[in-house]
Amino acid sequence: MSGRKMIWKYLLKVLGAVFFIVLLGLLTASLILAKPQNDKTEIVSSRPFAEAGSTVTIDSEKDFVQLVSDFPAPVMNFMSGSGMVFVSAESAFVPVSDGFGKMLTLYWQTPEGQPVTLRNIWPGSALNLLENGFHFMPLAGPALFGSASVRMENDDLIRLHTTADQALYVVLLPRALNGQVNDLCRSLQRFLPPTLNTDEPNSIVKEE
Repeated sequence: MSGRKMIWKYLLKVLGAVFFIVLLGLLTASLILAKPQNDKTEIVSSRPFAEAGSTVTIDSEKDFVQLVSDFPAPVMNFMSGSGMVFVSAESAFVPVSDGFGKMLTLYWQTPEGQPVTLRNIWPGSALNLLENGFHFMPLAGPALFGSASVRMENDDLIRLHTTADQALYVVLLPRALNGQVNDLCRSLQRFLPPTLNTDEPNSIVKEE
């Protein structure tokens, strides 16, 4: 009898050890399977740009006020009566060195159909958002809002940019419009978005 008891005790110890090993294996497997899900959750939660939405686009000038209402600086645009034809506009969050900024892009055409693009970028220090592939020109750019602009070109386009107040202002136009650069720039003016205009919060006001 004592021999059988010893055998049973031994078998119980062996079964207990096997049960412990199986339980430990199941716990380890569950942790391994759970780890990729945790990593995925962390990646998604660290993307405020995706949560905020990428781009808002309009194709009617009557929606312009609403589009620029949350831009945190005066907006460069063509003055009414300039003869330019509005095509579309888009507003987007953009990554900058310390988080996210905003880019407001306006697409216009001359009466002859030549495209002119205006970019308003906030903050004004985000020079890294300028396109690559442009080279400096010996010609000085025209003044924009009281500041000298930087003129750069590539094979197809002329680019002018300047920083004023809190925004970076960029003008892109085809090289075919080289003779009209100064006239086009004289038709530009900055406007205060409604949220920045404390006197008339529901309208865009020309900046003096």
